[in-house]
Amino acid sequence: MTTAGLRMTVGRLVGRILRAAGVDAVYGRPLAGVRVVPVPADDVAALMAAAHVRVHGRPAAVHRGDGTLVVGGDPVGSAVAAVTAASVDDLLAATAAVHDAAHGRSGRLALTVAPDPDAPAPDVVPRAPGPVDRWSPPGDDLVAAVVAAARPVVLAGPGVVRAGAVPGLHAVAAAAGLGVLNTWGAKGVFDWRSRHHLATAGLQSRDFELGGLADADLIVATGVDPAEAPAHRWRHLAPVVEVAPGALDPLAGRWSRPPADIAVPPLRAALGRVTQEGWASSATPLAPSLVTRHYAEVVGPGGLVAADPGVAGYWVARTFATTGVGTVHVPASAASHGFAVACATVARLRAPDRPVLAVVDGAAGEGAVGAGAAGDPVGEVLDCARRLGVDVPVEVWSPGGEPLNAGRHVERLRRLVLGGVTGVAGLATDAGQLDRMIEVAGEVIAWTA
Repeated sequence: MTTAGLRMTVGRLVGRILRAAGVDAVYGRPLAGVRVVPVPADDVAALMAAAHVRVHGRPAAVHRGDGTLVVGGDPVGSAVAAVTAASVDDLLAATAAVHDAAHGRSGRLALTVAPDPDAPAPDVVPRAPGPVDRWSPPGDDLVAAVVAAARPVVLAGPGVVRAGAVPGLHAVAAAAGLGVLNTWGAKGVFDWRSRHHLATAGLQSRDFELGGLADADLIVATGVDPAEAPAHRWRHLAPVVEVAPGALDPLAGRWSRPPADIAVPPLRAALGRVTQEGWASSATPLAPSLVTRHYAEVVGPGGLVAADPGVAGYWVARTFATTGVGTVHVPASAASHGFAVACATVARLRAPDRPVLAVVDGAAGEGAVGAGAAGDPVGEVLDCARRLGVDVPVEVWSPGGEPLNAGRHVERLRRLVLGGVTGVAGLATDAGQLDRMIEVAGEVIAWTA
């Protein structure tokens, strides 16, 4: 190999800047000098980047094909800041801004690289900004407030997972003997069988009331996303203190209470009865809670199930029995159709044999899902996965799907998930079980804001 083949270019310098800023992957159109996962459609690239952040817990970027790299925030939304780098010096100076956007210290950043990416550049290594310090000791007023509470309950959201603060949540729950109500973006922060796990909330109108917050004298909110927990649904139920996810671990050292039983809230008990009725049912179409139980059995603790917004997404978010974070991904945005397939795709780009399943809704007689048809976001992402050589199994919940019995469903799931093939399979489910859930916890409110 000649030294000329290794000459430094603007594009290679951009790649170094992205790495220094902690960006783990770039999706989109080719950019000379930068390793990009090829995704021609901008909206699909944005879904892939969003899925990468959720599945791998690392920052990702999108290259739109015009020299503009979009970093940070929600890759499905619009950029909030734009920077044009007209020179190499500008590029180097932008390293800190890219780092801040990638790690949530600022809003989204659209960085436009004006110089030709093939142009020569100095062989320099950009200085990586300091690591993100998420340790945040609680103030004395906060400690006094939680210590004074007789019936505190924690409401935890996806910010706890993004901050890597799940061990801190465990520590404070154990030290203070707390029950934790989590929204669906934080599924798995506790094993579903843990005494600290109260329920998953935010999916139905009475979740927060019945999940234990109405009986609390203090709500300890941490990492909450308003898209999953709108303020008007829960903040009126009891006084609220906000705890940064990074403050959970140090808070555990300053807040302890004598051991005591943690009351099971009405939400968990009532939903559990309806869920278990579905488990015991031998009727076809299958009860949705039995379907999600099959998902957990077949995919296993090391696998991944992702669902798009909708009926299937509700049931996966509500009844999939999680034993840890990272097994289930359901987006908070109603506009995220195609997200489930994107999650499965980015998971298998890194681990081709990982058990994965994407779950989506379909209409009666649905035949276009997965065909890559224009206007079908699920199909567009699945078509992208095929071009990348990634096998993604998809189950479509549809009135026109197959009315399988339990044994045949598990058998088909094993072929889809463990067989190493790309397949789209329809499944009919019992719509009546949702009515029973609504009787318990009110109307479904997820994705309606």
